[in-house]
Parts: sequence; structure tokens; C-alpha cells
Amino acid sequence: MSALDEFLNVNVFNFLLVFARLSIVFFLLPGLSAAYVPMRIRLFFALLVTMLILPIVQSSLPPQPTQAAELVRLLVMEALIGGFLGALIQTIMAALELAGQMISTATGMTNAMVDDPITEEQSAIIIGLLNLVAVAVIFISGVHHFMIMAMVDSYSLFIPNAPLFSKDMLNMAASLLDQAFYMGIRLAAPFLVFEMVFQIASGILARLSPQLNVFFVVLPAQIILGLSILMVALPTLILIFMNFFDNTLHNIINPVGFVR
Repeated sequence: MSALDEFLNVNVFNFLLVFARLSIVFFLLPGLSAAYVPMRIRLFFALLVTMLILPIVQSSLPPQPTQAAELVRLLVMEALIGGFLGALIQTIMAALELAGQMISTATGMTNAMVDDPITEEQSAIIIGLLNLVAVAVIFISGVHHFMIMAMVDSYSLFIPNAPLFSKDMLNMAASLLDQAFYMGIRLAAPFLVFEMVFQIASGILARLSPQLNVFFVVLPAQIILGLSILMVALPTLILIFMNFFDNTLHNIINPVGFVR
């Protein structure tokens, strides 16, 4: 085999190894994972970023294996790592969906369903609103650049062909799920207080006027007041979530003290 053929084979192997990890992450990133983004566009961005990142991480890649089984094992391991990183990012976004579900319940708009353009499924209209605003802010503020930088830094945390720290990975995922649940409740806290006060007031009104159809009277007021609170609180909610999103990405790549 000539030196040129050997050089091309090694570079194709390195490209495939990096692409196996990044392609899975790109298919799970906020915005790019939306159903309205064509598959070819996702593939194009994954190929483009792979070509840009390859020279940076090439020194950390293992040598080309001589057997096909070893090559398949390396590619599967990289795909698993990419899926794990993408799942962590989706777990962060789940905090916003949990908050949206609780806000929908508090404002009486749980049954106001629309076609979510991100998942192409029926979801509460407030969940779709929060997801669209969050994705827009992620790209406007440049956080997507940091996500690409996190992909590069992941090669110092998850070294190719190194044993996977399955216990630590599970602990990290469990800790992040706990933090996302707490953040979802924190984002929806004003609406939970509003719902509690409103339901107590409705119960008192029902006791004072048994002949009054309380549900028919208070439901429009609940929707109007709930949407008014959402209009005022939405910028603060998104800022708090973006701060959580940014800090959690830092902790994923630098997990010292992340797993409690």
C-alpha cells in the first residue's frame, strides 16, 4: 500500500470516528432536532462541523484498527457517547416542557392543543410557545456556538477507545434529571401560587353562592389572569432557563462536583 493510500485510509477512518459521535449529537440538539428541519440539512451541518472539528481532535483519536470488528466497535462506542451527550441536552430542555405543562394547568389551558412544529405532535400551546422562544434565544444569544465547543471538549472527557465510565454516566444523568425537575418547578412557581390562591378563592365563592355556576364564571378570569402573568413573567423565565442551560453545559464538560 502506497503512502498516499495509507494517508487517505487513516483520514477516512478519523472522519468516520468523529462523524459517528457528532451526527448523533446534532440529531438531538435543540432547534436542529425539530421535525421541521429536513434530514439533509441536519446531515449537512453534521458533516460540516465534523470537517471543522477533525483537525482539533485528531491527536486524541486512536490508531486505525486492522480488523473490521474492532472498527465497528469503535464506531458503536462513539455513537453511544454522542447519544448520551444529546440525551443530556434534551434532559435540560425537558425542564422547560415540565414548566410549560404546569403553567398550562395553572392557567386553565391544558386542553388548548396545537400542532407543535418541533415534535410534529399535539401539545399544549404554552409548551410550544416556551420551546420556540427558548430555541430562538439559544440561536440569537450564540449559545449554539458553545454547544459546538462542548462537542470538542467532550473528547477530553470521553476519550475514544477508552473504557466508558458507565456508573458515572448514569449518576450524571440521574443528577441532571433531578436538576431539570427542580428547575421546571422553579420556573412554574409563580403560576403554582396563582393557581392555589385562585382555587381557594373559587371554593370560597362556591360556598357563598351555591346556586352560581362557579366554573363557568371563573374559568375566563383564570385564563385572562394566567396569560397576563405569563406575559409579564416570560422574559424572566427564559433568562433563568438560559442561565440554567449555560451552567449545565459547563458542568457536563467539567463535571467536578456535578454528580452529587
